[in-house]
Amino acid sequence: MTEPKSITAQTPPDAIRLDEYWPYQVTVLADRISRRTAAIVKREAGLNLSQWRVLAAIAECPGRTAAEVVMMTPMDKGIVSRATKALLSGGYLVREASQQDGRVSHLFLTQAGADLYSALKPSVEAVARGANLHLSDPDQAAFCTRLKQLADALPDTELNG
Repeated sequence: MTEPKSITAQTPPDAIRLDEYWPYQVTVLADRISRRTAAIVKREAGLNLSQWRVLAAIAECPGRTAAEVVMMTPMDKGIVSRATKALLSGGYLVREASQQDGRVSHLFLTQAGADLYSALKPSVEAVARGANLHLSDPDQAAFCTRLKQLADALPDTELNG
């Protein structure tokens, strides 16, 4: 096997400047938030980030289906399935068959799940509060609005073909 030829150490003139490229910066921010949140839910409850996201999705809208959790989180359906299974086994969620479609089941927090969510919520929210200290209230609202606009402008290709 031959050694690869050396390459130039020069930056291409059209290279993306990551410190000025907002998609990269959003990824960095999301990764930092995820890591902090993951550390909190692991330390305080022994959950992983996927389990927390499922728990939070069900707390926000009791009765969601696993498919709806996949759509709103967005996580892979296999990850949602494993997280849901762990939360069901842990006694934090219950599954109830749909009255309209027996193939579909709805997820609800148990009292233990509601208590766990309530216990974790302040620590998880503190992550955003720490970042919000660097934005005025109007800037926070504008940032959230812009993020929603950008997300709407870039629909999920996996879901939409």
